[in-house]
Amino acid sequence: MHIRVNYADVDRMGLLHHSVYLKYLERSREEYIRRRHGAYAAMEDAGVLIVVVEANLKYRRPARFDDVLAVTLELTEVGAATIRIAYEVHRVGEAELVATATTRHALVSREGRVLRVSDEVRAMLTRDEAVSRHGELG
Repeated sequence: MHIRVNYADVDRMGLLHHSVYLKYLERSREEYIRRRHGAYAAMEDAGVLIVVVEANLKYRRPARFDDVLAVTLELTEVGAATIRIAYEVHRVGEAELVATATTRHALVSREGRVLRVSDEVRAMLTRDEAVSRHGELG
């Protein structure tokens, strides 16, 4: 997914604020689910919530106002009740990494009880994209 860095997300130095990267990762996860399942809200309406239990980021190069960033993600692990995702962030058209990250998520009910990853959820998470939207700005 492509995301343009907007002015509200930069600091006084004109650099993308470190906390905003987490927001961009979230947006890419939402799009990942949307492309495989439809609406993220539909999964939540069915009683399956995906919560972040761990996040690790490594900042490699600064991003600046008006940069267009490509956020790619890969589902690297589907466990009994958790999933792990790896991310890479580049400026569009450049090979150098801006940032890398991993997140681990637990599947929980609305009441906060840990849920096992069902065969249906596993299939949804690992299926190919339903509609290709590469290149769109998020």
